[in-house]
Amino acid sequence: MWSLTGITTLVGFLVTVQLTSRPPSTASGLSSYIDLRTQVSELNQEHQLLEQQIAKANSQVSEYRAAAGHGTDMMQALEQDATTVAKEAGLTPVSGPGITIQIQYDPNLPFDEQTAGLFDQISDQEIGLIVNDLFANGASAISINGQRLVTTSSIRLVSGLSGNGTLQVNTVPVTSPYIITAVGDINRMQAILTLNNTVQELNIMQEQCLITPHPSPKGVTVPGYQGPLPGSFAKEVH
Repeated sequence: MWSLTGITTLVGFLVTVQLTSRPPSTASGLSSYIDLRTQVSELNQEHQLLEQQIAKANSQVSEYRAAAGHGTDMMQALEQDATTVAKEAGLTPVSGPGITIQIQYDPNLPFDEQTAGLFDQISDQEIGLIVNDLFANGASAISINGQRLVTTSSIRLVSGLSGNGTLQVNTVPVTSPYIITAVGDINRMQAILTLNNTVQELNIMQEQCLITPHPSPKGVTVPGYQGPLPGSFAKEVH
């Protein structure tokens, strides 16, 4: 009796260990891997940005120290800082290697009753996701139909009295074809679009999506931001 009890207990313990130690499914494992890889990529990008900011601050301190007591040198240093700030704020045009993404309705694509025409209802969300993915994966400057995206930019779908929606970028109406221009790391930008099946998702909504790389040193140009800046309407109160 005691032997039988011991054997039964041992078998139960082995079955429990096998069930609790079973490896996760391939799908969940792949999803976790992609999530971790994305987090690592974002942290690396943030680390690089912080290193650049530290190096830039150190460079400015060195310039100010070198220009101390020399009015002309100090003015040149300040003007150079103003130029740098304007570039980082998106106020000046940027040219370089990059990609263009053209999105427009294509009636020749397969028709699916559940998804056809859906893009017109969620175009702001779809384009917003694409833009966020590009910025997180190598893009340094982006515009949509010539509208430069900066920290205060908005991408909104505004519905009129007729019920039809109009896409607005920086409160400026834009119409199809929507052309996203991005300066930056071509390989990383194309990789994230492929990973997210961007072309296929737009195709099932009968939207053609053409992604074109421009690898030359002046492959694409993103214009400077022309809209109002924060504080433009502020007035001093005495």
